[in-house]
Amino acid sequence: MKFHVSKNVRLTLPQAALRAIFDECDGFDQDETGGRVIGSFQEHDGKLVLEITGIIEAGPQAKRSAVSFFQDGNHQERVFRQVERSHPEIEHLGNWHTHHVNGLQHLSDGDIDTYHRTVNHPKQNTPFFYALLVTAKHTMSDPLRRYTVKHYVIRRGDERVYEIPPHHVQIVDKPLLWPSAPAQHAKHGHESPSNPVAHGDRVYDRDILGEFYRGVRPFTSAKIGFYWRGPLELLDGSKVEIVVLEDSSSRTPAYSVTLREPPDSLKGVADELAKVDFPSARGALITTERSCNRILYHQRGNIQRIHVTA
Repeated sequence: MKFHVSKNVRLTLPQAALRAIFDECDGFDQDETGGRVIGSFQEHDGKLVLEITGIIEAGPQAKRSAVSFFQDGNHQERVFRQVERSHPEIEHLGNWHTHHVNGLQHLSDGDIDTYHRTVNHPKQNTPFFYALLVTAKHTMSDPLRRYTVKHYVIRRGDERVYEIPPHHVQIVDKPLLWPSAPAQHAKHGHESPSNPVAHGDRVYDRDILGEFYRGVRPFTSAKIGFYWRGPLELLDGSKVEIVVLEDSSSRTPAYSVTLREPPDSLKGVADELAKVDFPSARGALITTERSCNRILYHQRGNIQRIHVTA
């Protein structure tokens, strides 16, 4: 597939959008992930100007693998309608997803076929489809340079795929409509919740997890509230996806653990962990790590024993 350079498209991309995308990528080191891109656009005399104002997460029912990604469309539609009530001018501009886990440097043939079908669908509101692709991960202290991204536009009735050159992309410092301001602050450890005990514990959790479990990051969701999520590396080099959910409805918050799609060897300990309430996210994560490692160690000696304590 030949990609054509677009001379007539300009893109405004907030720093907060890049952070939201890169934080999501940090949580999935081995599988593709992505989400929806919302915003506004203007088109005049063949010139298209896109302004991104929101990034909608993949959703709790998203399906991921190293070579495929399927979003939770129902969740994303609910979020879009929620934002639309306050900002009726927004449009679904397109999608973003990542190839940094499989080495592909451009949109795949499957991506392109899907986007062509979308943009040419009778119910598609916009005469174009925008696609942001994450292609590489870097070890950098600058949070806005953690990954390489590319930008594409597919137009209705046009078989070509256009790549937006970097000098046509303007990075700006503006807040997003979604994730909302509280959610963005939570990702950087600055949320001010109504429960002061939960707030103090989150700060301590942030410091501990940021030092020893850098892939596990804080998020907020309108549906489930505040949680931590990311890959937990075990002693045999494998990784398991962990979600630590906060329940701050009482004066003293509690934390529960879920292992997402654990291997058969860890399903027993995952069930046991799910029954335990932990006093902090750091305690939940440390206990989970030790419990999983204990199982892996025992299996090497043919010892099948599961024991979890909070």
